[in-house]
Amino acid sequence: MPKRNLHAKRGQRAKSGYSTYQRGRTHGSNDMAQKTLLGKNEIFADVLNGFIFKGKQVIKAEMLQDTNTTSIYKADGKIHSQDRDVAKLLTIGSKKVVILLVGIENQTRPDKNMAARVMSYDAAAYRYQLTKSKELYPVLTVVVYYGKEAWNYSRSLRENINMQVLPKEMRPLISDYEIKAFFRISDLSKQEINNRFKSAFFYVAEYFVQTNAGEEYHPSAKDVTVEDLQLVLDMMNAMSSSQVFEEAANTLNERKEDEVTNMTKVLNPYTQVRVDRAIKETTERVARETTERVTREVSKETTEKVTARLLAHSIKSASLTPDKAMDLLGIPEAERPLYRKLLQKNSH
Repeated sequence: MPKRNLHAKRGQRAKSGYSTYQRGRTHGSNDMAQKTLLGKNEIFADVLNGFIFKGKQVIKAEMLQDTNTTSIYKADGKIHSQDRDVAKLLTIGSKKVVILLVGIENQTRPDKNMAARVMSYDAAAYRYQLTKSKELYPVLTVVVYYGKEAWNYSRSLRENINMQVLPKEMRPLISDYEIKAFFRISDLSKQEINNRFKSAFFYVAEYFVQTNAGEEYHPSAKDVTVEDLQLVLDMMNAMSSSQVFEEAANTLNERKEDEVTNMTKVLNPYTQVRVDRAIKETTERVARETTERVTREVSKETTEKVTARLLAHSIKSASLTPDKAMDLLGIPEAERPLYRKLLQKNSH
């Protein structure tokens, strides 16, 4: 397995098989973060074991081999390419006989045309096999959905295309294509996540389960390598608007990549900084609002006292009735009962 250079400056390509990237909040950096994490055989195998085999360790890292994720096709007279997120060949035996091509597609939002996309990926894989051999091995695409929003689209191709204009006799003849390996992270409980995922992907699942439920992220203390944890933080940084993950990832640059640590040790100091900052901002806001309110109340009380003194002086010096004096001073009708009480109070 190639080693990732944790000491490379962030934003530059590392000298090893795994690369770092610029941290813009773009779709591209999001894809790169996911591909880099799931590109590791140990992580890829853990995702398959966690979702398909419910945590049973069936797929081993050494059974996986990298394969091409790009396919070429021609449309409108032009050459185009399409890219899977991640794909591996599953092999068996000492001769590494290929028994399956499996791809993982990561989705953060629902896509009505997902079934058509999966069919296109799978068809390209079968087409490539036909150029190499007459014996075909199966192709499986696993869709992992991270989003909070419900996936309300059908995972069947036929149910997402318009066949109403076709004669009824032709409709049953249209071939279907269905996404059978569809997994929504938020459907798993905290206990299921803990039981199913053994690698650093556990933290990815834990993060989305908690945040999709509207909770603050409170990481567990499952031990993983520094290298894997940094890949997870890279992915979280690309998929969120928080700088906490990037700051935490930077602290791992000078540590050995095979050193064991956990998210609690790395992330909690930065989470505490964020909490302290929020408390400070809230305290300052409350103090400011309290000061403003007190100032308004004092100003109102002072105005009433001064007006009441002027009113009493006008009544006495000009021999006016209270109402005439209030007319003279322009006191509104709504406020006059208050000043009559003040006059009555001051006369005793």
